[in-house]
Amino acid sequence: MKKLRFGIMSTAGANKFTILPMADKIDNMEIVAVASRGIKKAQDYAARHGIPIAFGSYEELVADPHIDCAYISMPNSMHKEWSVKALRAGKHVLCEKPMASNEGEAREIADAVRETGRTFAEAFHYRYHPLADKLEEIIRSGRVGNIVEIDAAFNNRVRDRKKPQLSPELGGGALMDTGCYLTSFSRWIADCDEAEVVWAKSIKTETGVDGTTAARLRFANGATANIVCSIDLLQPVSAFIRGDRGSIFINRPFCPGWQKGGSVKDVYFFIAQRGLNIERIKVPTVTSYHCQLKEFCRAVSEGRQPVTDAEQGALNMRLIDAIRDKTGA
Repeated sequence: MKKLRFGIMSTAGANKFTILPMADKIDNMEIVAVASRGIKKAQDYAARHGIPIAFGSYEELVADPHIDCAYISMPNSMHKEWSVKALRAGKHVLCEKPMASNEGEAREIADAVRETGRTFAEAFHYRYHPLADKLEEIIRSGRVGNIVEIDAAFNNRVRDRKKPQLSPELGGGALMDTGCYLTSFSRWIADCDEAEVVWAKSIKTETGVDGTTAARLRFANGATANIVCSIDLLQPVSAFIRGDRGSIFINRPFCPGWQKGGSVKDVYFFIAQRGLNIERIKVPTVTSYHCQLKEFCRAVSEGRQPVTDAEQGALNMRLIDAIRDKTGA
């Protein structure tokens, strides 16, 4: 089987758990290049991680005909520009979330996907884990009845205040960093894309981005969602799903399975309950990043789009825009 050749666009710290540890574990992919905005930085990074080719500009990586797939891990504000450029250069694209700064930019990416026929995925890795498969099975089977309400929180304090998450120019803020998971999750669980933002409130950081945002959503099918995201607060990271016949609780639903050294740790548990019957559900221990890359490679090989495709990304950005409009951010 021919291996898909990946080029990493940026030397971001996230690469060390999103893609670098997975390359040797997936048979039909290999990392062949990395690009940065300076050749020395790219060369040093390539040497540290055993990557054969280093580029001193993103343009060079995009132009290289020997690279099949681009992994975009640069700051949020750069996602649209380089996703479109990579797609139009014939690359398949795995872009970190959120895929764009707003719905308009996301639609530009979706247009480029249609024009080029290339595979595109927004990197909501949790959707590719067996936990998500099991959750989908339970909910769609009707075991907990119709979904009534979703409560979800994703708080992850950014201690280094010089990080891109604190920069307005780079598309920072809690809603764009962790909140995009909550809108994605709520839309998926509610099985509905049309939502009204009943209320929303943000607390700003010292740099002007939202440090914490909370919102209540009402979907067109009647389900509601309460979401809280923060880059200033610590735990919790959890979700509670209430149906009219039962409920589900999940700890750390957005980071199921975590690479720690040479092993993968379960950092979640999953409880479904109906009345007084409580069931703890176990799923395979594997990182969601591994599952995401495996499915992305499969989608490329089969010439199709994965579940977190550009159209879904644009719908997610629509809801994020609506929350921002409500908060006045």
